[in-house]
Amino acid sequence: MAVVHGSRSASDEERIWFNGALVTVRVASADTGKAFNLVEVLARGGHATPLHRDPNCETFHLLDGEMLFHVAGREIRATAGDTVVVPTGTAHAFLVMSPLARYMVVNVPGGHDGFFRAGGVPAPRAELPPPAPPDFARVNAAAAEFGIETLGPPPFAQGARP
Repeated sequence: MAVVHGSRSASDEERIWFNGALVTVRVASADTGKAFNLVEVLARGGHATPLHRDPNCETFHLLDGEMLFHVAGREIRATAGDTVVVPTGTAHAFLVMSPLARYMVVNVPGGHDGFFRAGGVPAPRAELPPPAPPDFARVNAAAAEFGIETLGPPPFAQGARP
């Protein structure tokens, strides 16, 4: 799983089913001395996070689809090619608006990949998990372990839902 000469082969990538999404670890925190981590996420329409605060800076780059972000009280619509930066400690949430969305997330410093591991399960296949209710107990325990503070439910109006 180690990065060799700055690259990682697709067969070496770690995949995690997390809260109904497929998370592919492109660069693990361990590969960068915890300087950063990079994951790619594939999620269905309606996938949302609660309003929360992370102990790191998160940068989202949307590859496909449409998402709605709530960052520091402001709503931001993002489509393919858009980048949204969430500064360290800023209250935020997001919602997938399109039938599917694929996006990259860079966390600085690294460590957020550990949250996905703790809150999810290894994906046996490189595809979305079967639809199932979220395992809130597992995700909340992982959030507490990794210093993520849940502030409330997703702050999006019913009309914003896909």
